[in-house]
Amino acid sequence: MKTSGRRLPLPTLPLAVTLCGFALSFLWPMVRSRLGLGMDGAFDDAVTLLAGSAGWFGLAWFGTRVVDGLLRRPAATDRSPAAPRLVGDLARVLFFGLAGLAVASFVLHLPVTGLVATSGVVIAVMGFALRNILSDIFSGIAINVEHPYRIGDWIQVGTASGGPGATGKVVEVNWRSTRLLTTDGTTVILPNGLIAGSRFVNFSLPEPSYRASLRVHLDPAVPVRRARRVLMSALLSVDHLLAEGQSDVVVESVGDAGVCYLLRFRVPDHGAEVACRDAVAAAVLKALRDAGLPVSAPRRSLIPQGRAGRDLEGMDICRRMLGAIPLFQAFTTAELDALASRMKRRQFAAGAVVVNQGDQGSSLFLITEGLLEVRGTVMGVDGSRPVVLDRMAPGAIFGEMALLTGEPRSATVAALTDAVVYELAGEQLRPLLHDRAELAERLSELMAERAEHNAEKRATALRPMPMPPVPHRRDLLDRLRDFFGLPAP
Repeated sequence: MKTSGRRLPLPTLPLAVTLCGFALSFLWPMVRSRLGLGMDGAFDDAVTLLAGSAGWFGLAWFGTRVVDGLLRRPAATDRSPAAPRLVGDLARVLFFGLAGLAVASFVLHLPVTGLVATSGVVIAVMGFALRNILSDIFSGIAINVEHPYRIGDWIQVGTASGGPGATGKVVEVNWRSTRLLTTDGTTVILPNGLIAGSRFVNFSLPEPSYRASLRVHLDPAVPVRRARRVLMSALLSVDHLLAEGQSDVVVESVGDAGVCYLLRFRVPDHGAEVACRDAVAAAVLKALRDAGLPVSAPRRSLIPQGRAGRDLEGMDICRRMLGAIPLFQAFTTAELDALASRMKRRQFAAGAVVVNQGDQGSSLFLITEGLLEVRGTVMGVDGSRPVVLDRMAPGAIFGEMALLTGEPRSATVAALTDAVVYELAGEQLRPLLHDRAELAERLSELMAERAEHNAEKRATALRPMPMPPVPHRRDLLDRLRDFFGLPAP
């Protein structure tokens, strides 16, 4: 029968010392006669004492080596015991203490019973004086037996008053204390008795990843559906979060500070929670700024008069986003206002397709809320397969090639969350291009730069499929003039 795992090595040196010591102790008279040595009481007593002591202490040495070997076997697994050093130290004290009593009783022939009775008083006095230390030691034994945490786990230990305590990663569990390494890089040493007598939380069980949350207060006038859409798009745009963890946004409460939305997301472990919270908070602030939604203030607070008129439905943010897009930097303020007023607001539910690859179209889309996903197809040995090319957040545009040249849609764009986009049709741009012919050249330059940027960004997603050639600025300008019927210079 085949056994799994490594075989426990036999400590040969302690075993040899034990056998030789006991053999010499019991067979010394025979050995002395074989060697022709005369009887010498002092010499015989010395040999018997050394041999007997070697036998008993060698047996204790053998026992501790066996215990150490047994502790090293589970330590080779992924989840090693929390305090193998503590168990090994206890085994040494026990084995060598028993060996000392055995030497005193069987080798020195001392009255061990009287010695133990006499030392009971001393032990009681020392136990009372060292009660805190003994409490820590026995708490350490209990922690090692129950394994409420292990080396490498993140734990939070409360205080006796119930307030926030220490939080850190377990780096050592010894006789008296547990050492934690905090996220600030400092070491916190906690007595085992304090940990055993207080409430503590293990962030690494049953698995290192867990769900964290962040609270955001918004004005009650903001529709809940729109608030969920904006906050959810911010959550899904953060790369620090676990992909398999389901993120969501729920309404937690309504109070003086407005409606409290709870953003729930999964983090890889407690050590990464600060970075994840920072990324989520930054994404939320950007999404709220893009949507024109401020964080709510308590109703008893003084609010500047300039914030009284707010776009709670998101109807006026289109103009601001258009001015920040490089493709429209060549337009004047009045032209941007005219374009924004002509754009059509469209809303898509999560999973809805905005445009399909290969469809004919002559319009551009500006994302103001939500998160959209760009999908394409890659040809493989088993046929074509879908692939995600990119994700687009508020402030991004797509469909500019179809708007300016009339080309079919180059990819499928679908709503990853509930989304709001503004659509600009080619008929709305045509009058501006006829009035200002120089806009065509500027647009062709910006289109060429954007096409090159998109090709580099999607190259990794489309490998090993060859990328289509990037159109040149002159070619784009000719196609733009042909599509809108502009005269040649």
